[in-house]
Amino acid sequence: MAEQSLFGDLLVIDCASFIAGPAAGTILADFGARVIKIEPPGSGDGYRKLRHLPGVPVGDTNYPWRLTNRSKKSLAVDLKQPEGRAMLDRLVERADVFITNYPLGVRESLRLRYEDISAVNPGTIYASFTPYGETGPEAGSTGYDATAWWARSGLMDAVRMSSDTTPALSVPGMGDHMASCSLYGAIVTALYQRQRTGKGAMVGSSLLANGLWSNGFMVQAALDGANMDVRLDQGKNSAFTQIYRCRDDRWLLLTILPQVQEAAWPRLASCLGHQEWLEDPRFATAATRYQHNRDLTALVAAAIGQQDWSYWEASFAQYGITCGRVGKPADHGTDPQVSAAGLLTDFSDNSGRTVDSPMYVGGAVKSAPRPAPGIGEHSVEILSDFGVDAGTIADLKARGIVG
Repeated sequence: MAEQSLFGDLLVIDCASFIAGPAAGTILADFGARVIKIEPPGSGDGYRKLRHLPGVPVGDTNYPWRLTNRSKKSLAVDLKQPEGRAMLDRLVERADVFITNYPLGVRESLRLRYEDISAVNPGTIYASFTPYGETGPEAGSTGYDATAWWARSGLMDAVRMSSDTTPALSVPGMGDHMASCSLYGAIVTALYQRQRTGKGAMVGSSLLANGLWSNGFMVQAALDGANMDVRLDQGKNSAFTQIYRCRDDRWLLLTILPQVQEAAWPRLASCLGHQEWLEDPRFATAATRYQHNRDLTALVAAAIGQQDWSYWEASFAQYGITCGRVGKPADHGTDPQVSAAGLLTDFSDNSGRTVDSPMYVGGAVKSAPRPAPGIGEHSVEILSDFGVDAGTIADLKARGIVG
């Protein structure tokens, strides 16, 4: 049977901004959905300007926008104007999915709440994304993935090298892109429910919910009354689960779990070229290795520091020892595993590659990503498709309601 576009019959309205909400629409577009991006005329989505933040990579393309808004079409319309808001309702009448992450107060003022959208089209799946959820004392608070996902969830605290180390900032979009998968999952679950019941629904997720899920190991420990004051600082980690520096200044993470350390210890010593360690009484048993962990860690660090990462990559694989390179973003474009696994995909216009969404479905082909749109690039096309006559479109453009 030939592969088919899974969501080729879906119309998705991306009435959201920045990353987490829109990225759920990106995944739907990857599987063939028609996704229309709603933006204010003139300035467009503020996400377009994110590449100008201090400290982010400098390049000739608007790479954040290319990633998260590929394969979409842009309708620039002023929703604050009654005529502009009426144009959105035309789209909603036929929409299968409506995505928004606008603040709750903005949704109320622009009539973008679930009750507003479902009144126009009861069959629409209304996908809501918020920083902290739609209820509770912080429901109306603003937040980004750095604050609501990374910092608030405890992840920011948990990954510190030691209890005295200053917490580290997250990478832009790090929590947003993970959280978008949750919103995508909620959307397709609701689409399945609609298939069974014929009814639309409101679905949602939040940065805080996804942060707690990502940090679930530690949060569950706290919920179960574990002693959270115990902290294994990086310098006290076992020699078998430690970060080491190679000769070429690349780093690797060695990970040999306790249940396999006894069997792995001879292989590790041989891999590192120090079989004499096996005769050293300090390292004769798991108990003595633990007792002399600092000494063993120093010896392993010195040995690894004698060779480049490429040497250790091959050697650890030969001896069946689990380790991972501490990767850099620039690595992935030439990474054979990334290529073989199809984790990057080509833009349809041959303008380069992009990161594929992190899932596949057997029998469903993903669409080749199209270039991300300019502000209002498809306004006339979209409004014409939805029955707005040329004269009305020209009038709306002349008045700045449509861009």
